[in-house]
Amino acid sequence: MAEQATHGFTRRSFIKGAAALTATGALVGCSPQTQNLEKAEPQKEVPETQIFSGVCRGNCFGGCFLNVHVRDGQMVRTTARDMIDGSYNRICSKGLSHMGRVYSANRIQYPMKRVGERGEGKFERISWDEAVNIIAEKWKGYAEEFGPESVSLISQSGNLSFGGGVFGIGSYLSRFASIMGMSRVNGNLDWALQTALIIGFGGQANFGSSNEPTDFKNASTIICWGSNPAVSQLHNMHFILEAKEQGTKFIVIDPVYNMTAAKADQYIPIKATTDAALAMGIINEIFANGWEDVDFLCDHTEAALLIKEDGSLLKMSDLGVEAAKGEPDPTTGEPTIIDPYVVWDEDANKAVVLDEAKKPAMTGVADVNGIAVKTTLDNLKATAAEYTPEKVEEMTGVPAATVKELAEVYTQNGPVTTYTHYGMDHYDNGHYAIWSVLALGMVSGNIGKKGASTGPTGMNVGGFTNIACSFAAADSKGNPCLGSTRSYNLDLMNDVLDTGEYNGEKITVKSLYITLANPVSVYAQQGYIEEAFSKIDFIVVADQSMTDTAKWADILLPAADWYEQSDMYAACGTQPYLVWADKAMEPLYESKSDFDIYKMIVEKMGYGEFWGWKTNEDALAEVLDSDALREMGITFDKLKEEKVMRILPGDPYRPYEGGAFNTPTARGRFYQETPFADTVGQEVDVEKERVPHHEPSLEADEASVVRKDHPFHLLSDHMRTRTHTQWWDVEVLSEVETTPVVKMNPEDAAELGIAAGDQVKVYNDRGFCILEAVLNAGLPRKTASVPRGFQRSEFIDGHLASLPIMKFNQTCANQPFNDVAVAIEKM
Repeated sequence: MAEQATHGFTRRSFIKGAAALTATGALVGCSPQTQNLEKAEPQKEVPETQIFSGVCRGNCFGGCFLNVHVRDGQMVRTTARDMIDGSYNRICSKGLSHMGRVYSANRIQYPMKRVGERGEGKFERISWDEAVNIIAEKWKGYAEEFGPESVSLISQSGNLSFGGGVFGIGSYLSRFASIMGMSRVNGNLDWALQTALIIGFGGQANFGSSNEPTDFKNASTIICWGSNPAVSQLHNMHFILEAKEQGTKFIVIDPVYNMTAAKADQYIPIKATTDAALAMGIINEIFANGWEDVDFLCDHTEAALLIKEDGSLLKMSDLGVEAAKGEPDPTTGEPTIIDPYVVWDEDANKAVVLDEAKKPAMTGVADVNGIAVKTTLDNLKATAAEYTPEKVEEMTGVPAATVKELAEVYTQNGPVTTYTHYGMDHYDNGHYAIWSVLALGMVSGNIGKKGASTGPTGMNVGGFTNIACSFAAADSKGNPCLGSTRSYNLDLMNDVLDTGEYNGEKITVKSLYITLANPVSVYAQQGYIEEAFSKIDFIVVADQSMTDTAKWADILLPAADWYEQSDMYAACGTQPYLVWADKAMEPLYESKSDFDIYKMIVEKMGYGEFWGWKTNEDALAEVLDSDALREMGITFDKLKEEKVMRILPGDPYRPYEGGAFNTPTARGRFYQETPFADTVGQEVDVEKERVPHHEPSLEADEASVVRKDHPFHLLSDHMRTRTHTQWWDVEVLSEVETTPVVKMNPEDAAELGIAAGDQVKVYNDRGFCILEAVLNAGLPRKTASVPRGFQRSEFIDGHLASLPIMKFNQTCANQPFNDVAVAIEKM
């Protein structure tokens, strides 16, 4: 990168410098010389250190509240800042070393234009005026010829703040895309978890589907299932360990004996991707012993709904009562249809509307007015009956006795908190597995109670904020902006570019705007991504550092650091607060805030009147302008003054408390009449989506045909020093986790003649990477693992991201990062 200053400073460089200074006598305090204090010049006054409020916004969901120490306009330190509840005070190695990101040698300092081949990383410096003029000229031309949707947005989770972030409901980015009329590329990351939550619970509540971490101590048992919070969410881990110290039993279910498993009272190894089979086996054992929570199932789930032989649910129209028309659907304008579900009321001895039943029958209903039916609970029982303890042992490797023991834990030794995140998500069968675990929570009644919850933590407060300010921008006459309404799934991006169609509709994509994302390094099947990018006429990337994706840009824009702009944070955090972040320093070099970048482009495109906001704080104030927040006592001015305010109701907050779910019936669901599906014209096997069950994964499954030539299941595990690829350019952290490695079971390595430190090639038909081997007995046989978060330049050759497949499940558009088989050979 031309004309770029370096600011690298590490422990190693300090030691080298100190040694050099000592050799020349420059370290006076260590020399035998004495100073004449009378002649010594008076010591210069040390500049005052200012302390600003800050928040770490990376995609670890930590949301750490920080002090940003600034002297002479330069960041000199970051430390933990006090939350309202001190148990949420937090910081990690990444937050402590953020200064390394601000002053990184790889920081992009000024706008640049590509002069080499795409991906080569050769650029020349240009001015902001030139950069914005080029962008506006290109985009105007594309819009006139192909429509505004010809410019597509790719954004992910590089910043989780309200204003500059992508997950902040009310973000500048959403307003920018809406005004421009951009289409969006759906990255489809971590969607299996969200799909399962939508199916089972109607979507996540205000804090994922888990109770607030301060409630963990109220659990008799915590089961950490397919998650490694000791590394990936360490700020939740201390709540787990504190609960354990107070007597809570801690169980870990995971294929890998990892750092979290090492802290468990009981570690249960399981074959990867067989979690649904274990969950269904536990459910079966609960039913076999009559241990199900009958009251919870009756009052808070759809257990009593009746399934007809065609798979649809019995409604009043089936009994001769004509469906009524309700209020118009806000999305279609068409009247809604009111046709209530029917259950059998044992007290009335007849079929009645669900909400009117005094004693709904949950089992044993076979016929209603001559229509053959069965309850959804009987249907779940029949499905679960296939998963006997012995069969589950064969499928999962979990002993039959342990399956029975877990059934007892869930129902006799509760309350139980089941802690899950994205471990099960990263497979083709992910949503089946997670839905099965949610069903286990419903059957055992471990949801929405003191010490009892099932699922992930993570703030979801969009319902509290003023969403319209981002998506309903208008000019001074009230004319609406173009709106960002078109989108397409990542796995079909090459098809869109080749055919000019998506889901039967015409769309021509000529340009990409990429921000808050590093798809070349992070998305599955790197070759697929690079193929798509090579077909794009014009790519604009805004980033802080020279990532693998930044090297593909035609125009590269220098984005300001988090602490060089004011903002606020609550989205996805694993703490219950809305946090204010001061602008602690001016943007370095020629970098600009996200707000200023969008404003410049919008104005040059001729849409300035739609932007409306003069400053980013005008925007943030409008985001908080809602009745819901005012009822909580939260206003922009008050937040800016107090810096942190609780935004979750209750203390501790318990989602679905009282059994109130987000489904249309307000009940938990373990049967789908109409499967929730991301449909783009594909055929869907509806029966496969009806009920929780185990489905084999694509490549990770032991019986997969690809395992013959590629015998290893490859995992990609989180690093303690990076959040995906963020912090990759902080040299002091790179000294801790220096280079990519592949972790192997020692017995597998011995069979291949591989010793620790050997260079090996990990490969399949899609790609490869060359890196050093590390032996780790915590991995099961025929399983290997590579930490995710490295750039291409850090590998000896190739890249981890070249190995996973870009293939989605029939209904769930989700990148299956860990559903990958590889071969390994010594170089």
